[in-house]
Amino acid sequence: MEVFETEKVLYVIPNLEYHKGFLKSALVNLVVTDQRIIVAHVKKEMIQKAREGAKERGDGFFKRLASGWTMHERYYDISPEDIANEAPENFSIPLREIKEVKLKGGNVDEGKNDEMEIKWKEKNKFSGNMNQREIKKKLSDLGVKVKGGGLFGF
Repeated sequence: MEVFETEKVLYVIPNLEYHKGFLKSALVNLVVTDQRIIVAHVKKEMIQKAREGAKERGDGFFKRLASGWTMHERYYDISPEDIANEAPENFSIPLREIKEVKLKGGNVDEGKNDEMEIKWKEKNKFSGNMNQREIKKKLSDLGVKVKGGGLFGF
């Protein structure tokens, strides 16, 4: 009898800007599993649905407003396959195909976001507010080579 390992969501890096090309970007969540990183696009309809759900629960104005920014927490309760198939633009980056992840700290005073670049068969760039030390630890623990993201960018 074969035992199949069930893929698990381990970590979510929320609300990042995915730089798709010249002046093109999209709001995404990066869902890290024990096998891949799923680039999950966040659609306006999804944010609206989260707000409507908050309204139905009787949440107050500010909780409803914030519901679009905290909806990434639901990924811990959804199968990775369902996350990958949630939107047609979603795609997966297998961990074993990642050559390197580069992390670069931003500067709040200058209005610069933190940056992350995933090098595999292509280069995918993301920016936003991220806990780079935690990201480095989580990805390194999965065997991914990570540059930057430490104290003072090491």
